[in-house]
Amino acid sequence: MKEIRKNHIVQLLTSDGIKIDGIVFDYESDRVSVLIAYDSLILAQKINELDELMVSINTHLGVKKMKSHVICKLNANNCIVIENNEAIPIEQKREFVRVLSNIIFKIEKTDKKIIECYCINISAGGIAFCVNNESFDINEDVKIILPEEEFESKIVSSAQIIKHYDNCFVAKFSNLSSYDEDRIMKHVFKLIAQK
Repeated sequence: MKEIRKNHIVQLLTSDGIKIDGIVFDYESDRVSVLIAYDSLILAQKINELDELMVSINTHLGVKKMKSHVICKLNANNCIVIENNEAIPIEQKREFVRVLSNIIFKIEKTDKKIIECYCINISAGGIAFCVNNESFDINEDVKIILPEEEFESKIVSSAQIIKHYDNCFVAKFSNLSSYDEDRIMKHVFKLIAQK
């Protein structure tokens, strides 16, 4: 699974329906070492080499699943090594993890007017925000300018206004580079870790 990263939360489901929790301790292109949660250790002792598992991993792109087999059963470090396979393709409504955020950022309208905005929540797919004494139209194209102090360097992206309620709006990013997407996801995970 190409989306896998260290410290992602993992759930292993055995063929008998036993659920075992853990986190990604380490990974390579062909294998994943899963550190088993303390309260799942007794259940994990029942897993043997070559057992088939359904693996759910909470990634930066949402929960992804893959079918896998056990390479090495529970070891002295409380880890199980499993195959790293392709994620099972799924259709999901939301592609990116969204988190509450209170950053202040700017929007540039097509007439070059700059507006200060107050973030409600953010993901690598878009941003929900409020403004004072300003309005946007649905489908209006804008430029989002995210501040350097929150994202290591300034992020500028084209976006489109897709929702409106009261003085709050939702804009969907339309041309984020993978580098900028990663920086937004880093910000998202930092906020999640603070909760």
